[in-house]
Amino acid sequence: MAPRVRSDEESDTCAACDRCVTRWSACFDRCVKILEPLLVVLAVGLISLDALTFFQVVMPEITTRQGPLVAWGHALWSLWLLFNVLWNQLHCTFSSPGTTLEVHEQALQHAMTYDWRWCRRCNRGKPPLSHHCSICNRCVLKMDHHCVWMANCVGFFNYHYFMLFLWWMWVGSAYSALVYWLHVPWLLRLDDPNWERKGFLPFFMFVLSVSIWLGISALFGWHVWLVLTGQGTIEVLDNNARRAEAARAGRKWVNPYHLGAGANWRETFDAHGRWWWLTWMAPRRRRKLGNGYVLPTVELLSSGLRPDLEAQQPHVRPGHAAGAGYG
Repeated sequence: MAPRVRSDEESDTCAACDRCVTRWSACFDRCVKILEPLLVVLAVGLISLDALTFFQVVMPEITTRQGPLVAWGHALWSLWLLFNVLWNQLHCTFSSPGTTLEVHEQALQHAMTYDWRWCRRCNRGKPPLSHHCSICNRCVLKMDHHCVWMANCVGFFNYHYFMLFLWWMWVGSAYSALVYWLHVPWLLRLDDPNWERKGFLPFFMFVLSVSIWLGISALFGWHVWLVLTGQGTIEVLDNNARRAEAARAGRKWVNPYHLGAGANWRETFDAHGRWWWLTWMAPRRRRKLGNGYVLPTVELLSSGLRPDLEAQQPHVRPGHAAGAGYG
């Protein structure tokens, strides 16, 4: 049977649909770009409001009930949590995730292999696990996703900041909800005179802390699983399809970037040495080693070779934060 030839009318309709989708996509990207800074300010504002409520309402209650020494302990711990949350949020927001436009073109050409794709919009090679952003119009190295709460893309150079933000927000929201529950006696007593004077804000922050903890538990758990299995948010569906296709053919598909749970964790957080299981969560300003376009794989490490992270570092020029969708 001869293949059906598309008519001119059908071709015109498809072209019109493509133009319509492109315009709506561009409009959506612009709206996201406008909305993102407001979401960042909202997030910082709510975190700051929680800290203010803690010191104005909860701290006096702890001092009265358990003494100043215990209160100082709570104060130091809460300040440590606040510092880590804001430190990692701001670094994730204002650090470049790493893009191909920040890499010297000769370095990209030298590293390019047969499995690289070509980005027509950037007019450069697209390394494995890299994707083109529809908002900032550039290819992000080892892109995971675009985060509107960070007003930035999450990629090779700032993914660990994103993960640490989730970790400290998870710990901080649990601690916040717990101290409100234990140390604000009128928290749920709507008929208490104290509630009328200063009870709404602690109640609001308690509900918000519980809600945030539940949401971040799911999100952080998802990303922990991704890290331990050597995957990214975008690659999961492709990897599942490859695994299913290999199973139908009677073969076993192996993720080339899955180095083992512990090695994946150390690679993601750039934490090495004897105490890596503690230092991974420490605040840091040092730029992650590596370049984002030559990544360690099972084959590379099993052959006894490893990318020279120190030597690769100069090929990447630190850039400004870049928001991104992916394509």
